[in-house]
Amino acid sequence: LAEASADAPMAADVDRVRTIVSDEVAAFGAAQRAAHVAPTVVALRTMAADVVAGEIARLDGRLPDLDEKQRAEITQTVRRVVDKLLHAPTVRVKQLASEPGGAGYADALRELFDLDPQTVAAVSRADLNDPNRGRS
Repeated sequence: LAEASADAPMAADVDRVRTIVSDEVAAFGAAQRAAHVAPTVVALRTMAADVVAGEIARLDGRLPDLDEKQRAEITQTVRRVVDKLLHAPTVRVKQLASEPGGAGYADALRELFDLDPQTVAAVSRADLNDPNRGRS
């Protein structure tokens, strides 16, 4: 009986350790799934930046008399609008992708925004080749 009582605290410790390990494995899996969508998000933001640059260049052609200060303010305003529009969907797609079965959300984002698969793949390859990846 005394031996069984002595084992009880150890059993509780083992249960706590199992819970910690299980939680960490689940968190790691979620992080891996979320990381899978990152190249798609980067490709989307790159496409948006290209659209902004193109529209600013078009504006320069239509309003050549804008001074540099006005042009800079317009450019910054357009960038802020685009960033605000993309913020919630990109954060949400990362959250959704982190859940089990969430891999399809990156596919949906690529389809909805007609993202070039080669661009997404290039971003992904750049991540793999970055020696600083994962360091913070």
